[in-house]
Parts: sequence; C-alpha cells; structure tokens
Amino acid sequence: MGAARHVACYQRWIAGQEAGLGELEASSANAAAGRATDGELRAVVERCMRGYAEYVSTRRALAREDGAALFAPPWCTSFENSVLWIGGCRPSLTIRLLYSLSGEGLEEHIEEFISGRGALGAARGMGLLGITARQLELVNDLHRRTLRDEDALSDRLATLQEDVADRPLLPIVRERATAAAAALGAGASCDGLATRTRLVVSTPEGAVDHEVDAAIGRYKAGLGRLLEEADELRMSTAQTLVTEILTPRQAVETLVAAKQLHLTVRSWSRRGEAAVTQPARSPVTLPPAHSSNP
Repeated sequence: MGAARHVACYQRWIAGQEAGLGELEASSANAAAGRATDGELRAVVERCMRGYAEYVSTRRALAREDGAALFAPPWCTSFENSVLWIGGCRPSLTIRLLYSLSGEGLEEHIEEFISGRGALGAARGMGLLGITARQLELVNDLHRRTLRDEDALSDRLATLQEDVADRPLLPIVRERATAAAAALGAGASCDGLATRTRLVVSTPEGAVDHEVDAAIGRYKAGLGRLLEEADELRMSTAQTLVTEILTPRQAVETLVAAKQLHLTVRSWSRRGEAAVTQPARSPVTLPPAHSSNP
C-alpha cells in the first residue's frame, strides 16, 4: 500500500510537470509576441508554484511514513537516483540554471560584481534574460544562503548515517556475534559460521530483533525529517527566486528551463536503461501522464 501511494504521488507530479511545461511554453511564446501582460505571466508562475507546494505537502506525509523510500526511489532510473540530493535536486541548481540561461553576458558581470568593479546601482539588464545589477545582487545573496543550508543538511545526513552504524547497531551486532560464538564453540565450521550469522540478525525464535528494528526505525524517521527540510529548502529557494527577485517573464523562462531539464533527463535515462540487454534494475513503469494540474 505504501509503495503504491509513493508511485501515485510521483505519477501526479510528472503529469503536473508535463502540463505545467505546456502552459509555461505557451506563455513564453505569447510574451515574446507581446500578447501576454505581466499579470497574466505572474498568474501562470503562481499556478506552477502552487502545484509544487502541493507536491511537497504530499511528500511530507509520505516521508513521515517511510523517508528512506524517497532517497533512492525504485520508480526512478538508476541515473536519476545517482543525481538526487536528499530525495530531489539540489536547491542551488535552480540558481545555477538561471546563470546558465543568462549566458556569457551575465557571467562577465558576475566577475565584475565579485571583484567589486561592477556598478550595483545600474538599472540596465545583463545577459540573455536582462538580469539587472540589483537582481544579480539578490540572486548572489540567495545562492550563498542556499549553499550554506545545503551544506548543513548534508552534514546532518552524514552524521545520521555514521551514527546508525556506530552507536545503535554495531554494539548490538558485536553482542550477538559474541553470544553466537560462545553458543557454537570455538573453531566452528563454515556451517557453524552461517548459523552464527543467523543468530546475530534474529532471536532464537526467529523473530525480528526488536532492538535492531527500533534503531532502524529511528534512522528512517531521521531521514524523513531531513527530507522534509530539504523539500522546504527546494521550495523556498525556487519561490524566492521566481516570485521575489525575477520579473514575471524571467520567472517563466526559468521555470520552462527547469521543467524541460527534469523531463528530458527522465526521458533520456529511461531510454538508456531500456536499451541495456540485462539491466541491473528496472524502474517502476509509469503510464503516460495526462493531467491539467500545474
């Protein structure tokens, strides 16, 4: 039941990505032709962000049930999973995407800004998206804060992974191994080693060791809390960028690029895994997504 809910959540998210991309691309074309007002573009951006907020809310509930399942989900390809950071993309990726979209023109001004040669009061646009100096200052500040928060979450994840093996599990394993060795006697055969291993991971009655189970449960709960915070950071970074710093048209172009990148990587990686004769793992097959939700 839990796995089905995770897959259903992901299906709705992909459907929303595809539908939202279509609306954003249409809005981008209308803006380029002068047929869309800032108010209309802002409404499209807000709908897109509401869809993201709903996805984060659903994931929050799922993470509290089984946070570990979202760290390397079987409905994603192995390539998709290899680039995940705490169950999703790095929040700073959205900002790096903006830099890439703006092109070389913006990169030149970033160098000026960092070296102190740039005029931060300049109102003229820079790069392909027309980023102003004031916007660049705000984006750079958001980037620094986001990287700091990413590092803090990464450190907490590393500590959680080390602690679960070092403190709760290792003493339990060593205690069970000592008890098993004493029960079987020294110089046990290979068969004796196998028996000893079974004693380490289970009680004599064959039931799950409740102490180990509790330790793993606490670890999964810790993963769930980290994923909630990572999702909030992803959401807040994107929200700040597209609703507080960028103009409606700049926000539309940034969101178009983000959705194109996500869906294209997903498509490419699935084709690549399907082409392997004997893949090591097969992602969960999702039906074609059809939805009007952003």
